[in-house]
Amino acid sequence: MGKFTLRLGRSIGFCQESFYELLRETKDLGYDTFDFDIAGAWPNEEKENAHYAHLEWGMEYVKKVGLPVNGIHVSFGGRWDYSDTNEENRRKVVENTKKIFARTATLNPYCYILHGSFEPIDDKDRAAKLAALVQSVKELADSTPAYICLEVLPRTCLLNTAKETLEVMEKVNIDNVRVCVDVNHFLQEKSEDGLRALGKWVKTLHISDHDYENERHWLPGEGKIDWMKLIGVLEEIGYKGVFNYECSRYTPVQMKENFERLFARYNAEKE
Repeated sequence: MGKFTLRLGRSIGFCQESFYELLRETKDLGYDTFDFDIAGAWPNEEKENAHYAHLEWGMEYVKKVGLPVNGIHVSFGGRWDYSDTNEENRRKVVENTKKIFARTATLNPYCYILHGSFEPIDDKDRAAKLAALVQSVKELADSTPAYICLEVLPRTCLLNTAKETLEVMEKVNIDNVRVCVDVNHFLQEKSEDGLRALGKWVKTLHISDHDYENERHWLPGEGKIDWMKLIGVLEEIGYKGVFNYECSRYTPVQMKENFERLFARYNAEKE
């Protein structure tokens, strides 16, 4: 059996003061790609608007550094709730997202990563919110040639299980709508089991570890995910995308070293 590996990536928040230094360091360390995270200022509308006002400036720096963009992570939260059952609000979110697609198109991202809902969500509202999410995604699908990847989410959010995520994918049923699996968001099933169930729908990943009690964004090996099983599932389902770390508390060096250890161990145990 041949060795299995993937391209190495990491998420970098545009709202971080060190964005430019981190991007340059990530490129210099030999990462293959990165996720341009423009979602980090979502709790504060004023700060979010300020970051978006400088988005083109940040994009020019990205182009200058020359590290390819795997995904652009769009904002989330109450102002960006694709499952909002208030039709006026929902349409506003869709139109604002289309504007982001248009503003960032010159980066040629492989995908846009969206959170399908905010929380908390009451069970009695879930069906209506799922229907609103499906409608939003259908309206967005022809606004970009890139994949639109709905992220698996934790707690009471929509898409908090593989089963519910599959149901949404099947209802949308559009070629460029797929899934971002954040492996530390599976709280009701093992991460490797959720990943296997989603199979062909998975186009990108967010990699970090957790304790199956809540999302933690720890470095792989610090939590309870069985990484050898999970990497085995990635090979099993034929995943060809990026192994994209979302562990902002760790340095680019720590993440790269972790990546090399994981795949070295996996391939050694395969032999």
